[in-house]
Amino acid sequence: MKIKFIIFSILFIFISLLLVFTSCEDSNNSSGIDPVKTGKVTFFNESSYKVIIHRDSFNGVILLELPANGPKQTIDVRTTDNYGVGTTFSIEYLYNITDITDAFDTESGEVIASGIDPNVQINRVIEENKSYTIQIPQPKNLEFKSAFITILNTYNLPVELRYLGTVFKQTGNGNISIIPGKTGVYKLERIPTDGKLYQNYELVSTFANTTISDFTVKNGFIYSFTYIGSSVEGPKEQPIIFK
Repeated sequence: MKIKFIIFSILFIFISLLLVFTSCEDSNNSSGIDPVKTGKVTFFNESSYKVIIHRDSFNGVILLELPANGPKQTIDVRTTDNYGVGTTFSIEYLYNITDITDAFDTESGEVIASGIDPNVQINRVIEENKSYTIQIPQPKNLEFKSAFITILNTYNLPVELRYLGTVFKQTGNGNISIIPGKTGVYKLERIPTDGKLYQNYELVSTFANTTISDFTVKNGFIYSFTYIGSSVEGPKEQPIIFK
């Protein structure tokens, strides 16, 4: 009897340990997802502009932001082959236009236009545990993906830009009101290639609501208005010049 009891006890302990081990193994793989395989990619921005690196398209996931002529930065990027094409890194350049146009005053703050060089899409086949270096070049031609409106307030009271009750903050300094004698700057994005019609915008001060006439905006331009209290003059259209 004792021998049978000992054998039974040993079998019971063995089976219990086996069940515990199997349970732990199942738990570790319960997600059913294989670990992500990656390679290391080092980016070096050789251009004189801050850049944003997107995966796949110019509107794709942001992988990294790099300062102009900045230090190298290395990130893990998942492996890809994609029939020999690999991963596409699309480069968005951020262009400081504050100092290259007379449309802004000294209190507007830093105003940045977004642009792309259609030729700067870099493909790399990323293999597991391998390292790659990608140098981001100076753009030869920027196609801007944003536009701006500016509003010079010549009235004797502060004024705000509104659209159907929504009040806009200025680009650069973040102010809401444009004080007398100053210029408010507003960045417009996600504009279709053939332009976008803006309607129902108005300038609101303490004693007046002045409607801005409908206007159409295209990427790469600055649209300047002048607010004189009882009416709004403009827009005057000025292209953003790439230098």
